[in-house]
Amino acid sequence: MQSTNSPSSLPFIPSSRRRTTIVTTTSHCEESITTSDPRSYFVPSMNQHIENEESFENYNLNHTNGQQEHLPLPTPIHVPTPTASPLDVPEQPEQQRVIHVTTKRNYEYFPGNNAFFCNGRLVTSRAYWVFLLSLVILIAPAVLFFVFVCPWLWLHIHPVIPILFAYLFVLALASMLKTSWTDPGIIPRNLDISPLLSNKNHDNNMAVDDMGVPYESIPSPKDVLIKGEMVRLKYCDTCRLYRPPRASHCRQCNNCVENEDHHCIWLNNCVGKRNYRPFFIFIVTSVTLCLYIVTFSLVHLIRLYFDNGLSFGTALSKAPVSLLLAILCFILVIPVGGLTSYHCFLVFRGVTTHEQLRSAMAMRPFEHQLFDFGNPFVNMFHILCRPQPKSYLARRKYAEEWLELPNRQEQQQEQEQ
Repeated sequence: MQSTNSPSSLPFIPSSRRRTTIVTTTSHCEESITTSDPRSYFVPSMNQHIENEESFENYNLNHTNGQQEHLPLPTPIHVPTPTASPLDVPEQPEQQRVIHVTTKRNYEYFPGNNAFFCNGRLVTSRAYWVFLLSLVILIAPAVLFFVFVCPWLWLHIHPVIPILFAYLFVLALASMLKTSWTDPGIIPRNLDISPLLSNKNHDNNMAVDDMGVPYESIPSPKDVLIKGEMVRLKYCDTCRLYRPPRASHCRQCNNCVENEDHHCIWLNNCVGKRNYRPFFIFIVTSVTLCLYIVTFSLVHLIRLYFDNGLSFGTALSKAPVSLLLAILCFILVIPVGGLTSYHCFLVFRGVTTHEQLRSAMAMRPFEHQLFDFGNPFVNMFHILCRPQPKSYLARRKYAEEWLELPNRQEQQQEQEQ
């Protein structure tokens, strides 16, 4: 049949307005698919190949020997519907399991004994009472010295003495808080079970019972080559990972810490790679403060005794706080000074407290350390002046927890049981 209209009179249908509906029928269901792009489902009836968009538009009108054909109708495509699987959600509402998804930050799922504050910015342990006691020991003598001794020093000796003491006190308090509230270098746990533990016949699982049957055990240590020397790495069963060199597992915090020196109960935190520098500054400034208070408290008493011509008892009655501060800080300077001297020795040698104690227990106190640079000042510069590494906790990232709740039938069965 010939068309009475010219080819130019036929309306042009843009591709953006064409919609193709495909109905698929199977033994299970019927579904209708509608799309605005016919190239996805359209099959030409004349076995013509549509290569690109331009050829597709030219296919709208086809002229053959003066005859014109309209766009052929789409050919239905039968898409088989997959059969039901055990993973499909049941059709009955009573049989549907409820999936509860909770999204929190990484530190909120942390399994250790640490406490996090200010959206994970502050990290500390949970033994707060000893830390509060150490705060009182630091702040109380400083406040008494400010109130009872510093005014006399400002007027009778020099104003720079109270100003310098204020600077030392602020430095000691800031370094104390930074040490206590900073991530010491916590190594996140490996949440996936190690294949060494999942396979009891693995070569590293050498433990056997009395009958000679192997059983699941902690993987054996492995040796790695560092600076031409073999270093043994131990496997942490709690954190499920091989600890890096110089790392240790803290029992109080219940996690592995990189370059852990020790766990300080007075600061309520571990001292490791990320907070050793503020810890060292804290103990040095604490000793300096104690010596400062002892010295100028005695100066206050001696000047009252000689300048005013008073007896020693009268001078003590006019400045009893100075005598109390001198005695108290002299008692405190002995343990804190010993700790400071010990850590100066460790810094010059480039070792941690754990490493020094292990060498002493192994009867090799002067053994060559792998991480010792050979120069005490280079060791001190490397430990105290290096930039602070980033935390492994990634507190800003989020994690999802999927909790599958039982359905109604399972709840009823549990109640009946």
